[in-house]
Amino acid sequence: MKRALEACMPTTIHRWCIWHIMKKIPSKLNGYKGHADIEQQMSEVVWNSRSKDSFDRNWNDFLLNFGLVDNKWLSDLYADRHIWVPIYLDHHFWAGMRKQVSSSIFNKFVVTYDSVAAEIKCQCLLFESRGILCRHTLSVLSFEQVSQVSPRYILKRWRKKVKRRHTHIKSRQDKSLLEPRSKRFDQLVFRSQNICEFASESEELTAILHRAYDNVMTEMESLKAKRKGTSSLSHEDANLESVNELQSPPRIRTRGRPKNRLGSKLDKQIANATKKKKMKVLSEVKVMFF
Repeated sequence: MKRALEACMPTTIHRWCIWHIMKKIPSKLNGYKGHADIEQQMSEVVWNSRSKDSFDRNWNDFLLNFGLVDNKWLSDLYADRHIWVPIYLDHHFWAGMRKQVSSSIFNKFVVTYDSVAAEIKCQCLLFESRGILCRHTLSVLSFEQVSQVSPRYILKRWRKKVKRRHTHIKSRQDKSLLEPRSKRFDQLVFRSQNICEFASESEELTAILHRAYDNVMTEMESLKAKRKGTSSLSHEDANLESVNELQSPPRIRTRGRPKNRLGSKLDKQIANATKKKKMKVLSEVKVMFF
Protein backbone atom coordinates (compact mmCIF):
# COMPACT_ATOMS: atom_id res chain seq x y z
CA MET A 1 0.00 0.00 0.00
CA LYS A 2 2.83 2.39 0.85
CA ARG A 3 4.50 1.94 -2.55
CA ALA A 4 1.19 2.28 -4.40
CA LEU A 5 0.32 5.51 -2.60
CA GLU A 6 3.77 6.97 -3.24
CA ALA A 7 3.43 6.18 -6.95
CA CYS A 8 -0.20 7.21 -7.52
CA MET A 9 -0.64 9.96 -4.91
CA PRO A 10 2.81 11.36 -4.09
CA THR A 11 1.43 14.39 -2.22
CA THR A 12 -0.81 12.27 0.04
CA ILE A 13 0.29 11.67 3.63
CA HIS A 14 0.02 8.00 4.59
CA ARG A 15 -0.05 6.91 8.21
CA TRP A 16 -0.11 3.56 9.93
CA CYS A 17 -2.96 2.53 12.22
CA ILE A 18 -1.85 2.80 15.86
CA TRP A 19 -4.61 0.45 16.94
CA HIS A 20 -3.19 -2.38 14.83
CA ILE A 21 0.35 -1.68 16.05
CA MET A 22 -0.62 -1.76 19.73
CA LYS A 23 -2.71 -4.88 19.13
CA LYS A 24 0.39 -6.75 17.91
CA ILE A 25 2.33 -6.18 21.17
CA PRO A 26 1.18 -9.42 22.91
CA SER A 27 2.14 -11.57 19.89
CA LYS A 28 5.41 -9.75 19.20
CA LEU A 29 6.63 -9.43 22.80
CA ASN A 30 5.02 -12.38 24.59
CA GLY A 31 8.43 -13.99 25.00
CA TYR A 32 9.54 -11.24 27.37
CA LYS A 33 8.79 -11.23 31.07
CA GLY A 34 6.06 -8.79 32.04
CA HIS A 35 4.78 -8.09 28.52
CA ALA A 36 1.66 -6.49 30.06
CA ASP A 37 3.85 -3.84 31.72
CA ILE A 38 5.70 -3.44 28.42
CA GLU A 39 2.43 -2.75 26.62
CA GLN A 40 1.34 -0.16 29.21
CA GLN A 41 4.70 1.64 29.19
CA MET A 42 4.88 1.69 25.40
CA SER A 43 1.37 3.15 25.23
CA GLU A 44 2.35 5.92 27.63
CA VAL A 45 5.45 6.75 25.58
CA VAL A 46 3.48 6.86 22.33
CA TRP A 47 0.59 8.99 23.61
CA ASN A 48 2.17 11.14 26.30
CA SER A 49 5.23 12.46 24.47
CA ARG A 50 4.62 16.16 23.83
CA SER A 51 7.49 16.75 21.42
CA LYS A 52 9.68 14.75 19.06
CA ASP A 53 12.69 15.10 21.35
CA SER A 54 10.75 13.91 24.37
CA PHE A 55 9.47 10.92 22.40
CA ASP A 56 13.04 9.95 21.45
CA ARG A 57 14.17 10.17 25.08
CA ASN A 58 11.16 8.31 26.43
CA TRP A 59 11.51 5.60 23.78
CA ASN A 60 15.17 5.00 24.59
CA ASP A 61 14.41 4.84 28.32
CA PHE A 62 11.60 2.39 27.60
CA LEU A 63 13.93 0.08 25.64
CA LEU A 64 16.62 0.22 28.31
CA ASN A 65 14.25 -0.43 31.22
CA PHE A 66 12.83 -3.60 29.66
CA GLY A 67 15.93 -4.79 27.82
CA LEU A 68 14.40 -4.35 24.37
CA VAL A 69 17.27 -2.53 22.66
CA ASP A 70 17.97 -5.45 20.29
CA ASN A 71 14.32 -6.17 19.44
CA LYS A 72 13.97 -5.95 15.64
CA TRP A 73 10.23 -5.23 15.61
CA LEU A 74 10.59 -2.24 17.93
CA SER A 75 13.66 -1.04 16.01
CA ASP A 76 11.69 -1.09 12.75
CA LEU A 77 8.81 0.77 14.40
CA TYR A 78 11.16 3.46 15.64
CA ALA A 79 12.70 3.83 12.17
CA ASP A 80 9.20 4.45 10.76
CA ARG A 81 8.00 6.58 13.68
CA HIS A 82 7.19 9.49 11.37
CA ILE A 83 4.21 7.60 9.90
CA TRP A 84 2.52 6.33 13.06
CA VAL A 85 3.54 8.26 16.21
CA PRO A 86 0.98 11.03 16.93
CA ILE A 87 3.54 13.72 17.78
CA TYR A 88 5.04 13.33 14.29
CA LEU A 89 1.67 13.57 12.54
CA ASP A 90 -0.60 15.88 14.53
CA HIS A 91 0.65 18.98 12.72
CA HIS A 92 -0.86 17.61 9.48
CA PHE A 93 -4.49 18.34 8.64
CA TRP A 94 -6.65 15.20 8.68
CA ALA A 95 -10.18 16.76 8.75
CA GLY A 96 -11.23 14.28 11.44
CA MET A 97 -10.72 11.26 9.14
CA ARG A 98 -8.71 9.33 11.72
CA LYS A 99 -9.97 8.02 15.02
CA GLN A 100 -7.66 7.36 17.94
CA VAL A 101 -7.95 6.82 21.67
CA SER A 102 -5.22 8.29 23.85
CA SER A 103 -4.13 7.37 27.33
CA SER A 104 -6.43 8.47 30.13
CA ILE A 105 -3.56 10.08 32.05
CA PHE A 106 -2.83 12.45 29.17
CA ASN A 107 -5.15 15.17 30.47
CA LYS A 108 -2.93 18.22 30.80
CA PHE A 109 -2.22 20.58 27.89
CA VAL A 110 -0.45 23.90 27.64
CA VAL A 111 -2.34 26.61 25.74
CA THR A 112 -0.46 29.64 24.37
CA TYR A 113 -2.55 32.76 23.73
CA ASP A 114 -1.41 36.04 22.14
CA SER A 115 -4.10 38.66 22.73
CA VAL A 116 -2.44 41.24 20.45
CA ALA A 117 -2.23 38.99 17.39
CA ALA A 118 -5.38 37.05 18.40
CA GLU A 119 -3.47 33.78 18.05
CA ILE A 120 -3.98 30.72 20.20
CA LYS A 121 -2.39 27.28 20.14
CA CYS A 122 -2.80 24.16 22.22
CA GLN A 123 -0.43 21.25 22.67
CA CYS A 124 -3.14 18.77 21.72
CA LEU A 125 -2.93 20.12 18.13
CA LEU A 126 -6.60 19.44 17.45
CA PHE A 127 -6.96 22.49 15.21
CA GLU A 128 -3.85 21.64 13.22
CA SER A 129 -5.00 18.05 12.65
CA ARG A 130 -8.81 18.39 12.40
CA GLY A 131 -9.43 22.07 11.76
CA ILE A 132 -11.58 22.52 14.89
CA LEU A 133 -10.65 24.43 18.03
CA CYS A 134 -10.30 22.17 21.05
CA ARG A 135 -12.07 22.65 24.39
CA HIS A 136 -8.80 23.75 25.99
CA THR A 137 -8.42 26.78 23.71
CA LEU A 138 -12.11 27.62 24.08
CA SER A 139 -11.74 27.55 27.86
CA VAL A 140 -8.82 29.98 27.66
CA LEU A 141 -10.74 32.30 25.33
CA SER A 142 -13.70 32.21 27.71
CA PHE A 143 -11.41 32.99 30.65
CA GLU A 144 -9.93 35.92 28.71
CA GLN A 145 -13.50 37.11 27.97
CA VAL A 146 -13.06 36.85 24.21
CA SER A 147 -16.57 37.05 22.77
CA GLN A 148 -15.71 36.24 19.15
CA VAL A 149 -13.31 33.69 17.71
CA SER A 150 -10.90 34.93 15.07
CA PRO A 151 -12.06 34.07 11.50
CA ARG A 152 -8.76 32.29 10.87
CA TYR A 153 -9.94 29.49 13.18
CA ILE A 154 -13.22 28.94 11.31
CA LEU A 155 -12.26 27.08 8.15
CA LYS A 156 -14.33 27.46 5.00
CA ARG A 157 -14.98 23.73 4.82
CA TRP A 158 -17.06 23.91 8.03
CA ARG A 159 -19.13 26.96 7.07
CA LYS A 160 -22.77 26.73 6.01
CA LYS A 161 -22.24 28.88 2.91
CA VAL A 162 -19.25 26.96 1.61
CA LYS A 163 -19.16 26.59 -2.18
CA ARG A 164 -18.22 23.06 -3.11
CA ARG A 165 -17.19 21.76 -6.50
CA HIS A 166 -19.49 18.74 -6.22
CA THR A 167 -22.79 20.65 -5.84
CA HIS A 168 -23.91 19.49 -9.30
CA ILE A 169 -23.85 15.81 -8.40
CA LYS A 170 -27.34 14.48 -8.99
CA SER A 171 -29.32 13.22 -6.03
CA ARG A 172 -32.80 11.76 -5.80
CA GLN A 173 -33.56 13.83 -2.70
CA ASP A 174 -32.93 17.26 -4.22
CA LYS A 175 -33.72 16.49 -7.87
CA SER A 176 -36.67 18.88 -8.00
CA LEU A 177 -34.65 21.74 -6.45
CA LEU A 178 -31.51 21.49 -8.58
CA GLU A 179 -33.04 20.18 -11.83
CA PRO A 180 -33.01 23.47 -13.85
CA ARG A 181 -29.47 24.39 -12.86
CA SER A 182 -28.20 20.83 -13.24
CA LYS A 183 -29.57 20.63 -16.77
CA ARG A 184 -27.85 23.87 -17.75
CA PHE A 185 -24.63 22.68 -16.12
CA ASP A 186 -24.70 19.36 -18.00
CA GLN A 187 -25.30 21.14 -21.31
CA LEU A 188 -22.41 23.53 -20.71
CA VAL A 189 -20.05 20.73 -19.71
CA PHE A 190 -20.95 18.75 -22.83
CA ARG A 191 -20.28 21.68 -25.17
CA SER A 192 -17.15 22.74 -23.27
CA GLN A 193 -15.67 19.28 -23.56
CA ASN A 194 -15.98 19.32 -27.34
CA ILE A 195 -14.46 22.80 -27.53
CA CYS A 196 -11.57 21.87 -25.23
CA GLU A 197 -10.78 18.73 -27.21
CA PHE A 198 -10.64 20.79 -30.41
CA ALA A 199 -8.57 23.60 -28.87
CA SER A 200 -6.02 21.25 -27.31
CA GLU A 201 -4.72 20.24 -30.74
CA SER A 202 -2.33 23.22 -30.89
CA GLU A 203 -0.97 26.12 -28.87
CA GLU A 204 -2.60 28.66 -31.19
CA LEU A 205 -6.07 27.17 -30.71
CA THR A 206 -5.52 26.95 -26.96
CA ALA A 207 -4.54 30.63 -26.82
CA ILE A 208 -7.70 31.57 -28.76
CA LEU A 209 -9.84 29.64 -26.30
CA HIS A 210 -8.12 31.28 -23.31
CA ARG A 211 -8.85 34.74 -24.72
CA ALA A 212 -12.45 33.76 -25.39
CA TYR A 213 -12.81 32.47 -21.82
CA ASP A 214 -11.47 35.75 -20.42
CA ASN A 215 -13.85 37.83 -22.54
CA VAL A 216 -16.86 35.67 -21.65
CA MET A 217 -16.02 35.76 -17.94
CA THR A 218 -15.73 39.56 -18.01
CA GLU A 219 -19.07 39.86 -19.80
CA MET A 220 -20.82 37.49 -17.37
CA GLU A 221 -19.41 39.26 -14.31
CA SER A 222 -20.60 42.65 -15.57
CA LEU A 223 -24.07 41.26 -16.30
CA LYS A 224 -24.23 39.65 -12.87
CA ALA A 225 -23.22 42.93 -11.23
CA LYS A 226 -26.05 44.77 -13.06
CA ARG A 227 -28.63 42.22 -11.98
CA LYS A 228 -27.47 42.16 -8.38
CA GLY A 229 -30.34 42.81 -6.03
CA THR A 230 -33.07 41.60 -8.39
CA SER A 231 -35.29 38.68 -7.54
CA SER A 232 -33.90 35.26 -8.29
CA LEU A 233 -37.27 34.30 -9.80
CA SER A 234 -36.37 36.14 -13.00
CA HIS A 235 -33.57 33.68 -13.64
CA GLU A 236 -36.00 30.79 -13.70
CA ASP A 237 -38.66 32.60 -15.84
CA ALA A 238 -41.27 32.11 -13.15
CA ASN A 239 -44.89 32.29 -14.33
CA LEU A 240 -47.28 33.20 -11.51
CA GLU A 241 -50.36 32.54 -13.69
CA SER A 242 -49.55 28.85 -13.82
CA VAL A 243 -49.60 28.49 -10.03
CA ASN A 244 -52.37 26.12 -8.96
CA GLU A 245 -54.66 27.07 -6.10
CA LEU A 246 -54.16 24.88 -3.07
CA GLN A 247 -57.13 22.66 -2.24
CA SER A 248 -58.03 20.71 0.85
CA PRO A 249 -56.74 17.13 0.73
CA PRO A 250 -59.34 14.45 -0.09
CA ARG A 251 -60.85 12.61 2.85
CA ILE A 252 -59.50 9.15 3.36
CA ARG A 253 -61.29 6.41 5.20
CA THR A 254 -59.69 5.67 8.52
CA ARG A 255 -57.96 2.37 8.94
CA GLY A 256 -59.18 -0.35 11.23
CA ARG A 257 -62.38 -2.32 11.65
CA PRO A 258 -65.51 -0.51 10.41
CA LYS A 259 -68.53 -0.35 12.68
CA ASN A 260 -70.80 -2.08 10.16
CA ARG A 261 -68.43 -4.98 9.48
CA LEU A 262 -70.15 -8.25 8.72
CA GLY A 263 -69.33 -10.55 11.58
CA SER A 264 -68.37 -14.16 11.16
CA LYS A 265 -70.62 -17.07 12.17
CA LEU A 266 -68.56 -17.68 15.31
CA ASP A 267 -68.88 -14.04 16.38
CA LYS A 268 -72.68 -14.22 16.03
CA GLN A 269 -72.88 -17.44 18.04
CA ILE A 270 -70.83 -15.93 20.87
CA ALA A 271 -72.95 -12.77 20.89
CA ASN A 272 -76.22 -14.75 20.98
CA ALA A 273 -74.99 -16.98 23.79
CA THR A 274 -73.95 -13.96 25.86
CA LYS A 275 -77.32 -12.29 25.23
CA LYS A 276 -79.30 -15.40 26.30
CA LYS A 277 -77.19 -15.72 29.46
CA LYS A 278 -77.90 -12.13 30.45
CA MET A 279 -81.67 -12.58 29.85
CA LYS A 280 -81.70 -15.75 31.99
CA VAL A 281 -80.00 -13.97 34.88
CA LEU A 282 -82.45 -11.05 34.70
CA SER A 283 -85.45 -13.39 34.70
CA GLU A 284 -84.15 -15.22 37.78
CA VAL A 285 -83.65 -11.92 39.60
CA LYS A 286 -87.25 -10.88 38.84
CA VAL A 287 -88.64 -14.19 40.17
CA MET A 288 -86.69 -13.87 43.42
CA PHE A 289 -87.82 -10.27 43.81
CA PHE A 290 -91.52 -11.07 43.52
